[in-house]
Amino acid sequence: MINRKLNTFLILAVTGISSCFFMESCENNVNDVKALGSKVGGVDIGKDVAIYISNGGKLSAKLTAPIMNKYLQDSGRMIEFPKSIKVDFYKDSAKVESKLTAKYAHYIESENKVFLKDDVVVYNILGDTLWCKEMYWDQITSKFHTDKEVIVKQHNPISKIYGLGLEANQNLTDIKIFKPQSNSFAIISDSSSLHP
Repeated sequence: MINRKLNTFLILAVTGISSCFFMESCENNVNDVKALGSKVGGVDIGKDVAIYISNGGKLSAKLTAPIMNKYLQDSGRMIEFPKSIKVDFYKDSAKVESKLTAKYAHYIESENKVFLKDDVVVYNILGDTLWCKEMYWDQITSKFHTDKEVIVKQHNPISKIYGLGLEANQNLTDIKIFKPQSNSFAIISDSSSLHP
């Protein structure tokens, strides 16, 4: 269990947890042997994990992954999802509002952020979709941000925007693309097809 001020991660379903510890070899150097005793090392591996995230006592997200590695380091813990990650974001603890997938992620505990990369896709129930190669999910602000290339498809008006850099909320209702590209397009409805 990882407790944060604003979010609580609960590992609900973990099958096959194992631990591996690695030690460096040394040649009769007393200082090297003492240094080994002061280091924290190893990795805990969880398979088929489901993590529930709450905010203010309400379910805000469910994260699932086939593999989770928790590394113990001198600087603290690093949690990695090397085989993929899926997140469902909830509205009012009951209804899925948007979803996220990525092939790789790792949790930066000191910043309360998740770094996502490799085919990152976020989409909401309205049909808006965000694609990018890598981005950060800030759990304190509940926002995504990146300075990399992005593609955003929006439902109203129907548009596909290419750009560089983005900030968006988790349900994609507030998206800011920092540098839209000229190859973006929008399809505007003909006024004759609109109904009063």
